[in-house]
Amino acid sequence: MFIRRFICMIGCCIPLAAAAQEVLPAREVSRAVDSAAALIRRHYVFADKGEQIAHHLQEQYRAGSFRQVSNWKSFDSVGTAILRNFSQDGHLYLRYNPEKVAKLRTQQEHNGVDDFFHSKKSREQNYGFREVQVLDGNTGYIRLSEINISDESLPVLQAAMAFVARTSSLIIDLRDNGGGGSEIKPMLESYFIPGGRPLLTFHSRTGETETDSSVALAPGMMYPGKLYILVNKKTASAAEALAYVMQAQHRATIVGEASAGGANHNEYHPVNNEVFISISEAAPVLPGTQQNWEGKGVQPDKVTASAEALQEALKMIQM
Repeated sequence: MFIRRFICMIGCCIPLAAAAQEVLPAREVSRAVDSAAALIRRHYVFADKGEQIAHHLQEQYRAGSFRQVSNWKSFDSVGTAILRNFSQDGHLYLRYNPEKVAKLRTQQEHNGVDDFFHSKKSREQNYGFREVQVLDGNTGYIRLSEINISDESLPVLQAAMAFVARTSSLIIDLRDNGGGGSEIKPMLESYFIPGGRPLLTFHSRTGETETDSSVALAPGMMYPGKLYILVNKKTASAAEALAYVMQAQHRATIVGEASAGGANHNEYHPVNNEVFISISEAAPVLPGTQQNWEGKGVQPDKVTASAEALQEALKMIQM
């Protein structure tokens, strides 16, 4: 179950001593770089590539890339640029967030329980189900801002699908959806694909594999109509997985822009008390292949600007 830099030109009257105080201590930066490199070596899904990435990060430190970082926010910007430019992995990044680091440490103390699926924020966001309606022409429409499927959110998914069950076509809007995941197998996909069909195989660093298959639903629950999925450049991770699988299964028409290209599954690890690192720890592929959407995104069947994707899908339905 996702960099900014702010530069302020103040003037030459600032004393050099004051400017020097704005640079992070070299020892702290060195420790953070070494910590991040060690975590990459330990956890990255492909061990050989992880070693190369970690070595490159430390080489860039020795070359002076971090010499002028003024705070931990600028550290995460510089480090993320180095990691992503070398690895081409959108799930590999550093992030300044002391509050998140504290939560991660607490989760580690309590066996790493992730609060994404069961948090107050998830409930307030209605588990990503932001709009469910029936449009003109008996077309269903569901807008998902995140993928958040669990025992807790399952009644919301079931209610949404029941609401559009009698429509002849359905549009699932995944534009700007940064991802998430499912705690209870691919339940959303199972409304469109018969039970027991392999969808994605996940490869871990240890060489172990696990294949997710569609779940057999009760008679009458599956959606029989045509399916259209809207994507754009900000559609990422688990949202891309939904679109990619539906396209591969010839079950949906994808409309919009090529998606973000973040296939690998990531986990967060504290680097220090200020910064955490996101590391890809599993790689999903179509069963029996090495094919996924990492680095290239889900390619739409109908390419159109993000803002025009809904109207384009409605035109295709009316044809």
